[in-house]
This record gives sequence, structure tokens and C-alpha cells, in this order.
Amino acid sequence: MHIHCCLPSSALSQVERAFPPPHRVSCSADWNVAVARLRDPACDALIVDPTIGGEGATHQRLTALSAASGESRRAPIVGYVSVTASAVKAAHSLARLGASEIVVRGVDDSVAALRRTLHRVVADHAAARLVVGSNLLAALPAAIADAIVTLFRRPERVRSVSDLAASAGTTRRSLDRYLARAGLAPARTLLACARAHAAFQLLAAGGVRLSGAARLAGYPSARALTREFRALTGQVPSGVPSRLTSDLFIATVTRRLVRSDGA
Repeated sequence: MHIHCCLPSSALSQVERAFPPPHRVSCSADWNVAVARLRDPACDALIVDPTIGGEGATHQRLTALSAASGESRRAPIVGYVSVTASAVKAAHSLARLGASEIVVRGVDDSVAALRRTLHRVVADHAAARLVVGSNLLAALPAAIADAIVTLFRRPERVRSVSDLAASAGTTRRSLDRYLARAGLAPARTLLACARAHAAFQLLAAGGVRLSGAARLAGYPSARALTREFRALTGQVPSGVPSRLTSDLFIATVTRRLVRSDGA
């Protein structure tokens, strides 16, 4: 995982402790340089404190971030702030600008908590980019679209097509009819893609074995993960991310989500 920061030195040190090599933590003292990383496909997350270096320029920094957030950004934003009145105000502004999470120094920024937060934020952002940003769900009823977004964000909670149909408030047969009319693959394929997506994010982030990735992504075993992952992508999980990059994975899975003649 590559995390770029614009933070005070003490907060940066905490991020570096949470994400040692092979993760990469980089830092820019220049706010505009840091914000530009939102469009960098190699950056997995941007962690910022808008009050760094003094409160006077906070508004200017948030304005620059707002301009970048209005574009099609590639990375999620995480605010990392202190417990001060100005920082709390800046945190509210960050949330309105679409920050995925606000971390408070000394409250929820332990090494373990930072790892959990960043892994979840990166996975959620990638899921949204795949199923929302691609506009695949536009032709579906809202309840079904919401259920599919939830599936991609938390696939371990949806064990079967019946579970997906229930969360969408419909039957298995009706769910597949809706998907077919929208030009999407059957529900069983969506489940497979969501599990593979979760496994990809875990493996790309590092620090987890294949068996752990299988368990967290909802597979019964590492062997099942390898078999389904290869069937969907043509690659084995060990190819993540050296041979199977995030962009290539998303392109491959997006093609699988679109209905084919043999679906």
C-alpha cells in the first residue's frame, strides 16, 4: 500500500509505524503537491491535517482540496487531526469534501486502529470506484443497487445469492431478471467478483497470508480463493500486485460484471 501524507512529524511517525515496509509512506510539506496525489494511480490513500503549519492557511488548503475533490480522484482522503477547536472545524469541512474517515490523534490512532481504518477506507473506495464510478448499476432499482454496493464493500456478510436477494428485498429469480434487464451478469457472478475484489484489496495491501485473505473475503479455503480468482482474472493470487495491478484488476472484473451471451 502507498500512503501519501501531509502531516506534522509526530503524526507522520505514527503512520510510518502502522505501515512499515513493504508498505510505502511518503510525505509532502507542500499542500498542493500532496493534494495532487489524489490523481496518482500509484497512491492508495491521502492522509492530511489541514491545520499543519498554522491555522491561517487552513481555508486556502481546504479550497485547494475542494477543487481536486471535484475531479475524478483516484485515492480516498483521510483527515488526521488533533483535538482543538480549529481542527474539529477543519474536520467538518473535510467530511463535507468527501473525506472517507476522520482520525483523531490520541483517540483512535493506535497502530492497530490506523491499520484497520486505512485498509477499510482503501477497500471501500475501490469498491465504490468499481460498481458506482463505473455506472454499472444505473439501470437497477435503488434497493438492488444498494445491496450490490454493500456486497462489494462487505462480501463476507453475503454468503449466497439468497442473502443478496434478501438484502435487496426481492427473490433470487427476480434479482437475476433485474440484472439481466440491466445488462449485468447473474448474481452468482457478482458474488464471485465481490469476493475476488475483497481478496485483491487484502493481498495488495500486504501483511496478510493467502489463508487470511480467503477467510476475510468470505472464501471457505485458500484453495477456493485461488481457484475462483484464477477463473475470474486469469491470474493466481500470488500475482497481486506485481503482475495484476489495481487498474488491470478493475478492468478485468468490470468486464465480468457485464452480461455476456453465455451468462
